[in-house]
Amino acid sequence: MTVPNESANLAGKSIVITGGARGIGLSIALSCRAAGAHVTVMARSQTDLVEAQRMLAQVSGNGRSLALQGDVSSDADLFRVYTAANEAFGDIYGLICAAGIYGVMRSFTSCEFADWEKTISINLLGAARSIHAALPMMKEGRIILFSGGGQGPMVNFSDYVASKGAIWRLTETLGAELAPRKIYVNAVAPGAVNTRLLDDLLAAGPEQIGEDLYKKSIQQQASGGQGSQKASELCLYLLSDRSAGLYGKTLSAVWDQYQNLQNFSEISPSDLFCYRRVVDLKGGTREAK
Repeated sequence: MTVPNESANLAGKSIVITGGARGIGLSIALSCRAAGAHVTVMARSQTDLVEAQRMLAQVSGNGRSLALQGDVSSDADLFRVYTAANEAFGDIYGLICAAGIYGVMRSFTSCEFADWEKTISINLLGAARSIHAALPMMKEGRIILFSGGGQGPMVNFSDYVASKGAIWRLTETLGAELAPRKIYVNAVAPGAVNTRLLDDLLAAGPEQIGEDLYKKSIQQQASGGQGSQKASELCLYLLSDRSAGLYGKTLSAVWDQYQNLQNFSEISPSDLFCYRRVVDLKGGTREAK
């Protein structure tokens, strides 16, 4: 768990985390709780929620926590969870959309399209639905999304990368729309973290996900991966006063030196940390962040 410093003081602020009962979401929940926040975690699994609440209760400090069952595909669930958080802790200050799945993990031609569509529904529409439902209960604050899939093609994962690629543009656009309300939207690229999603990859096997990705996943499991601490630290930064005015960006928890960013009034509307096509000196184009 990340030990927050003074700049990550979230005392008394209400933070809601979808997909917050395990993996990166739980790590962020524990970090926010340690920083003094009131934390509400939402997940589908009641078993995971019970364990998450036990762990949150062990964190010292004045903050409190709720662990509530809900699905990001359900407007009714989101309204119920947000209302409970609002009644317990006041206006929602931070929303972290960490719920997500890898999806079908097979070629586009061999998958059932309903399963492909379900991944979009959870990873993209679930994030958008979560934000839409939370905004009436937010006066100002922070919204954090998660990109994923790295750079370039990810064979046999077209649903996953399509959903996560869309998160980049959703972040940029909602960031610009909501900044005048002092609600700052950014996304986190967490890196290769060993979570239950990695277990899903390994369980699928090389025949389904491809030999190269399977070997990389075995290596990642053996090395321990990036760990969730860097993603938690970046989320604490984005929730803190230090990031006020930064919006519409997708930041890498592993590679970007975000602590050194300054002049957010110039950075936020710029092409930095955004998905762009730029013209090179030969007149062609190349993809750029």
